[in-house]
Amino acid sequence: MKIKDVLVERWTATTVKKYFDSKNNAITKQDFTVSYPVDGCVMFRFESVPDLARSFFRMAEYYEAQSNLDLADFLDQFVDDKGEVNYFKFWDGFNITDQGFKSWLKKNPKLTQAEKVLVDAVNKHTKTKRFCIIGVAGNDPVNVNHELFHSLYYLQSDYREQVDQLLKEFKKDSAYKTMASVLKSKLDYVKNVDEEIAAYLTAGSQLKMVFGVDPQDWSKKFAAIFNATIKEHKK
Repeated sequence: MKIKDVLVERWTATTVKKYFDSKNNAITKQDFTVSYPVDGCVMFRFESVPDLARSFFRMAEYYEAQSNLDLADFLDQFVDDKGEVNYFKFWDGFNITDQGFKSWLKKNPKLTQAEKVLVDAVNKHTKTKRFCIIGVAGNDPVNVNHELFHSLYYLQSDYREQVDQLLKEFKKDSAYKTMASVLKSKLDYVKNVDEEIAAYLTAGSQLKMVFGVDPQDWSKKFAAIFNATIKEHKK
């Protein structure tokens, strides 16, 4: 039996919405800054992880897993045995392409308060048909570079070709199989596994912690083409 069935008297449509959008804790445009790190990329930097995750989570789950969750379904999927939703404590980076954003918005006309603030900001700050939005919390450069990688990989075909070529070489290394296995079995990645591996290799510092391997020689190669592309396309 699902959580929303067991707790039907408490997790009504109204109480679920209040869980995320308390009037005393509403998201406003003052809770994030907007910048344009490279051509076509709009970055929303939030002060806190919970505010970032509340704004992006449904959009991200739709984009990453093609899962169009309502709030009760989301709680059912992510709540732990202590009743906590750790998703809002640690998920500190998101990236969404223009196609993913528009598709999600078309299928979800009813937005939470936090989502409405973010959508209004996206519509205001995206000036081209092809764009990528990224959301980060805090000032960790590793986190920013990870999400910037995804943006460049989508927006810049020359960069994507260089990354794909390097990935072909990396697949001969045993570390590739380890990283792919972790992403699929422990982090529930279904698609874009190679792209995510390249993002972690580009950012570099979380490899040992997340995957138990630390192929720094490869990481330096991915970082080199990333830095060169950032320099070329920086706003």
